Amino acid sequence: MLSFLLRRRAVLAGAPALLLPTLAAAHHGWSWAEAEQVELTGVIREIYIGQPHPTLRVETARDGLWTIELGNPSQTRRAGFTAESAQAGDQITALGNRSSQAGEKRMKAVRVSVRGKSYDIYPDRIRGS
Repeated sequence: MLSFLLRRRAVLAGAPALLLPTLAAAHHGWSWAEAEQVELTGVIREIYIGQPHPTLRVETARDGLWTIELGNPSQTRRAGFTAESAQAGDQITALGNRSSQAGEKRMKAVRVSVRGKSYDIYPDRIRGS
């Protein structure tokens, strides 16, 4: 009986690990975003620098609050964008690919510009510059 319980516990403990690749593939990457790049300008309301990737909550005058996703933390840091690069209340312009899901206010940024400085998060994906 003890052997059965130990095996069962090992299987149950490993189950979440089996889901991670599926969840990561669904969340990361570019398949959820439109191919066309757009520019979005607004005011930063919240900044999160952490896993799985930094995000900015940006309020636009035209259509409200957006979520702007940056690269993973080390990639975003390599682009020069850190927690000190911006703060809530700063004006920001983001260039990127918006969600292809109608009505979803989410963008994967390839470049953000704040405080007079531009940060190329995905330089190889920037079009038309």
